[in-house]
Amino acid sequence: MNMALDVDEALEIIRYNKRVAIVGLSPRPDRPSFQVAQFLLQKGFSIIPVNPAHKKILDQTGVASLADLEPDDVDWVDFFVGPGRLPDFANDIIRLSPKLVWCQIGVVNPRFNQRLENARIPFIADVCPKMEWKENWP
Repeated sequence: MNMALDVDEALEIIRYNKRVAIVGLSPRPDRPSFQVAQFLLQKGFSIIPVNPAHKKILDQTGVASLADLEPDDVDWVDFFVGPGRLPDFANDIIRLSPKLVWCQIGVVNPRFNQRLENARIPFIADVCPKMEWKENWP
């Protein structure tokens, strides 16, 4: 089974799974990560910022790394990091075994994707949930 999802499949997962860790979330309002996190909060998601330099972003208490989380803490993980850094997160992702790994536009790493595939963790890459959101959802 191919674990790489299309947009509709990924959106269906996040529609019913509202706890997301956002890796690389910036506290700066001009950054895409901040704008996506703000959007997800407005849509009823619970976010956990993952940024070693900031304990709180958007009034949400964060963690320094994915190693600080337990599998029950999150439903899915959203990545805003350079694609070359993705393999560094693979072991923590496999340990957390989220329902979905979402890599933002430009965040694509075939080696990381293969690790997710081997661990049978669904993923989507090079797409933004805010841009793909279906407004007619309940």
